[in-house]
Amino acid sequence: MRFLFLILLLIGCSGYRFTQQENPLSQYGIQSLSVPMFYNYSALPDVSADFTRETYSLLMNFAGLKLQSGYASDSDAVLVGIIKSPEKMSETLRRGGSRVANDIVPNATGDNRQKFSIPSTTVATLYLQIIVIKKPTEEELALLKSGIGDQIKLTSRVIFNEVIPLNGQYTREILDDAGTQVIATQNAGVQRKTLDSMSKQAAISVRDMILYAF
Repeated sequence: MRFLFLILLLIGCSGYRFTQQENPLSQYGIQSLSVPMFYNYSALPDVSADFTRETYSLLMNFAGLKLQSGYASDSDAVLVGIIKSPEKMSETLRRGGSRVANDIVPNATGDNRQKFSIPSTTVATLYLQIIVIKKPTEEELALLKSGIGDQIKLTSRVIFNEVIPLNGQYTREILDDAGTQVIATQNAGVQRKTLDSMSKQAAISVRDMILYAF
């Protein structure tokens, strides 16, 4: 009997999950949604494209919701994405753990130099604000992406306004001898991968928040 109950529970849960993939915005009369390039107000350059692409890709899974890339005045609503960060770069890319450089790259530091620590990991912090508004004017869009956009309350037209905190962490490369010449390039590559992972994390959060908020 208990086994049968578990089977019925699993079937019920899977059915619920399936039905939730239908367009959750339809109850607000939104059958089409335009997704302009996200605004980047963070301390990090060139992050808008990844965040926009990943979010757009996941929203395509909502059956019955027509997506349009970029702003389209004939859409029922517009999804506004704003990427933010702490004001200082040192807070956006914050030092995590540390290690003693002399022990890792003795050839670069020398035998007589006093021991000193260098960062071993970096913690990246960003925030993604997502706003869904029905038939916005250009003036309303300008207001939403301004510094007071996160203070705008929900109305019959502004049906979604949430800020999603995002964090990522990566280990910094440190090389000795000839490898020290490419360390900056390698660290930039590791940071790029971390930001790409954060954009995927953000897209999942946007999808789930919209899915379960209504």
